[in-house]
Amino acid sequence: MSFERLFHPDGIAIIGASADIGRIGGHPIKALKNAGYRGGIFPINPKYRELHGLACFPDVMSLKRRCDLAVVAVPAPGVANAIRDCGKAGIPFAVVLTAGFRETGAEGRKLEAELKAAATESGVRIVGPNCQGMLSLQSRVFAAFGSVADETDFRPGSVSCAFQSGGFGYAIVNLAEAQGVGFRYCVSSGNETDIAMPELLSAFLDDPGTSLAFAYMEGTPDARPLLDVGRKSLDMGKPVLIWKAGTTDAGIKAAASHTANMTGTYDLYRAAMRQCGLIEVDDVEPIVDLARLFAQGRLPKGNAVGVLSISGGSGVVFADAAVRGGLTLPPFAPQTLAKLRQMIPAFGSAENPADITAALFNDKTLFARTLEVVLQDPGLDQLVVLIASISGASAAHSAEVVAAAAAKTDKPVSVQWSGRQAKSEAAMQALAAAGVPFVTTPVRLARACAILSRFAEDRRRLLPRRVAHVTTARSLTLPAGAVTLNEAESKALLRTFGVPVAKEVFVAAGNDVTAAAGTLQAPFAVKIVSRDVPHKTEAGGVKLRVTREGLAEAARQVTDNAKKAVPGAAIDGILVSEMASGLETLIGVINDPSFGPVVALGLGGVLTEVLKDVSYRVAPFDIDTARDMIAELRAAKLFEGYRGAPPADKEALARALVAVSEMATALAPRLKELDINPVFVGPAASGVVAADALVVLK
Repeated sequence: MSFERLFHPDGIAIIGASADIGRIGGHPIKALKNAGYRGGIFPINPKYRELHGLACFPDVMSLKRRCDLAVVAVPAPGVANAIRDCGKAGIPFAVVLTAGFRETGAEGRKLEAELKAAATESGVRIVGPNCQGMLSLQSRVFAAFGSVADETDFRPGSVSCAFQSGGFGYAIVNLAEAQGVGFRYCVSSGNETDIAMPELLSAFLDDPGTSLAFAYMEGTPDARPLLDVGRKSLDMGKPVLIWKAGTTDAGIKAAASHTANMTGTYDLYRAAMRQCGLIEVDDVEPIVDLARLFAQGRLPKGNAVGVLSISGGSGVVFADAAVRGGLTLPPFAPQTLAKLRQMIPAFGSAENPADITAALFNDKTLFARTLEVVLQDPGLDQLVVLIASISGASAAHSAEVVAAAAAKTDKPVSVQWSGRQAKSEAAMQALAAAGVPFVTTPVRLARACAILSRFAEDRRRLLPRRVAHVTTARSLTLPAGAVTLNEAESKALLRTFGVPVAKEVFVAAGNDVTAAAGTLQAPFAVKIVSRDVPHKTEAGGVKLRVTREGLAEAARQVTDNAKKAVPGAAIDGILVSEMASGLETLIGVINDPSFGPVVALGLGGVLTEVLKDVSYRVAPFDIDTARDMIAELRAAKLFEGYRGAPPADKEALARALVAVSEMATALAPRLKELDINPVFVGPAASGVVAADALVVLK
């Protein structure tokens, strides 16, 4: 759906318009008039015929002019009827400022359900409720209340943003704008009863005037569309920045009480962002820095950065932060190094990061000559120039030199500059005119350059990936109702989807265990099979490294132990498995309320809980994404072979992860959780084996 009439309305109705310009129903009128909005402003209040010099109407059906947007500021019990009236009047969008909905408790949830029904019936699309409103800078739309209604001199630009906290969101906007960021659309989304964050971000990407979008998010009931937003961002070359709040227990508690939007865990959001190319930020400064770097419209072709500095210390600091961010500072090409050594004083450094020292103050041509040489180096993908805190005429000259050099290349060029801007307007103008971004500290610039490189790499790496749609397997016969499957049933499901399991035999209760295991190789794992005993080890229902001669006794012991641990448990039988070996891992599935099925990979056994070394991806996914999961583990080096151990079969593990992701997707309507632990990863080319599994259906 096009949001054109929301962001560029021909007329705006203020439902619940107030005679008091200081009240919520008066703020939007004041803001629209002060901002110079050229469309019609229509106060709606049956008590008045005129308000603030404007004709006032008893209801929206009385309007005789086109109206594209309603700003609703009536008490919560009357909002649903106001939306129904908008539908009758042909008003397609509404911004509901009113609070008092689900964030307030049971009665508020009822009112919000009624509001949602009114929106569906009327066809009116709603921003909010419980929001602070929206801005459309180019069209001078200030459909908002609060302090932002007094800030009508925000500079227009190409950054669009949405946030689930109006007060904090507009604080971000205010701080970023003060540092030079120009905005296009700013939307406080509130409770997101209708228009949710993923749809807003997608609309920003569709807008030709938006070059970068960011969001402050606490959560969203349906987060899976964020993956589509990320892919769209990569495809269009427009970055989307996400500031995800609620990353700690304290933050989660605050978010839940604030907007009732916290429905997923931070680990899952972080994994989803990595999976689809969304960029995570955690403060205002990264937003400002990235807006500047991406505005130049250039992306690096790799992660190699060349550095030219007038301060050796700033070069070292930049290098440290750049490497931590995933950039490389390769040696200059031999011809580059030879030329730089002829130019740079002996007390400087021609190595990357190069330090040309303060000699540029004595030789005005030095800066231009060294820049030209470094830019021609074929091994560099972007160039960083560190000019410390120079100001005045020196800063202006340096800026002009950088601007001239940037015009001769398609590589990203950025500047670190901490000089006094009030004394260096000419320098600022020269950089701005050339589209060369500057950032105030080496560390901030290094982090921004690393993210610029990562976004370009994500476009190359993630865009080609295609995941086939997985449908529910019709041939599966699952038990009805909520049930925890026993191990034999769980492993049968794994086999159906191609997940390798241990070689084993199920022996029904009362049958001869030793005879049934005749084709298996000792030693064995002997386990109780019962839906009533899901945690077999705690119940004493598992015996490991059992000899063939000890099978009957082991079967008797696990049966007796299970009956004692869970009196009345229905015992289905015994599972006898060949003992597996290899690197012990865990594969699990969480059917998250917000993301749906998510696959988790970690080290098996107690290490998972102790180290919390787990990677996640939203299912389904392809083999390359599975490889990313393995590489992301802090213990990834264990798969390469460690202290004499052979390399593990990572490819087999990746294939198993893909199979589990397809299984999780197919079973999503019924699947509550899945735990495959341990999964033994054998030496290279020997495969993997699922030694235990637990499937919980809902």
